[in-house]
Amino acid sequence: MKVAVIGAGFSGLTAAYYLSQKGHSVFVFEKESELGGLGGSFKNNNWEWSLERYYHHFFSSDKEVLELAKELEIENKLFFKIPKSSIFVDGNIYRFDNPRSVLSFSKLNLADKVKTGIVSAFLKINPFWKPLEKITAEKFIRTFMGEGSFNTLWKPLLESKFGGDYHQIPASWFWTRVKKRSFSLGYFEGGNQILINKLAENIKNNKGRIFLNTEIKNLNDLNHFNNSDKIFVTAPAQVFLKITPDLPESYKNKIQNLKMIGCLNLVLSLKDKFLADNTYWLNINEPGFPFIAVVEHTNFIDPKHYGGEHLVYVGGYYPQNHRYFKMKKEDILKEFLPYLKKINPNFKFQISNFKLFSDLYAQPIPTLNYSQTSLPSIKTPIPNLFWTSLHHVYPYDRGVNYAIKLGREVADDIIKKTKK
Repeated sequence: MKVAVIGAGFSGLTAAYYLSQKGHSVFVFEKESELGGLGGSFKNNNWEWSLERYYHHFFSSDKEVLELAKELEIENKLFFKIPKSSIFVDGNIYRFDNPRSVLSFSKLNLADKVKTGIVSAFLKINPFWKPLEKITAEKFIRTFMGEGSFNTLWKPLLESKFGGDYHQIPASWFWTRVKKRSFSLGYFEGGNQILINKLAENIKNNKGRIFLNTEIKNLNDLNHFNNSDKIFVTAPAQVFLKITPDLPESYKNKIQNLKMIGCLNLVLSLKDKFLADNTYWLNINEPGFPFIAVVEHTNFIDPKHYGGEHLVYVGGYYPQNHRYFKMKKEDILKEFLPYLKKINPNFKFQISNFKLFSDLYAQPIPTLNYSQTSLPSIKTPIPNLFWTSLHHVYPYDRGVNYAIKLGREVADDIIKKTKK
């Protein structure tokens, strides 16, 4: 059986790997010059390891990543550490990554601390998320964690991530934010590129073919190329609509109702450490900041792997029509710098290099009862055509683990239908 896979992110590569492993002829088409999609990497000449364009790490609960790494015989390359996470509020950095730091956090009263701890523990052990998609995250947090917890901890996160749409985000999204987080974070020796390369290597060893710099502008074009028996598209909703002209109106309307926002981040190469207290992940809970997080990658991974440079991500989520998506990296840096100086007023910004990465289709905006009313099926009404996007990882948030899960599920579905 011939299978065409559109998109060489983690979903596409995973599906192609499993399908080729079963002896199917797989053709992967990627419009970019490199593999990986949103999980892709870059590497400077003086670096030993690659670095993800957008900050990435794994949780100890990321079962799909762990199983795939073991299957590809690179589990020895995956290691876990417990880095420091903090929040920036009222002009100060507060550690906020363990029960002790939460209890000592002076911006919450004791009642809100206790409620926040109890509800977080409940969400950790509660496996049932569907009832939670009937209530907004805002209402859930206000009701059960308290006004102080909502206004200080969660409203800044929701507002920065979803903008004016944050009022409609379901509590099921909040559930997964708490449920799947772990103190211990994982990373591959060499970066995510190790996993990407291993998937591509196995696809090719199984006689699959990967075509880079190859944009499929219309699925009908595939008939002229390899006359595929099955097609699996991994693309944002808007892109899928453009390349699939024959979709029924009812399915098309469902896709058109899906909403997304974009993401953008600068990657700064600094001569010195920026977050001197060794914080890896700094959530910005301060109103008016133009970014949601500062992630000092080299407070998690030793800078020796990057030529001694200190690498810092600064970025956030923005509406697709935001002016940042049309600005030069120099202008964005100029706008971000005064706010970075508020975080560390004494820092001398000796920036040896910096890069800008952005994507208009980075974060779905889920709504109430999302799984029941909004999500189009992965198997489309067009025979032998499958489609997944970041929307389909719901209720989970975007991440490599769930992209791998989707790819495996589609491959399994195709294989099962072939056997019938």
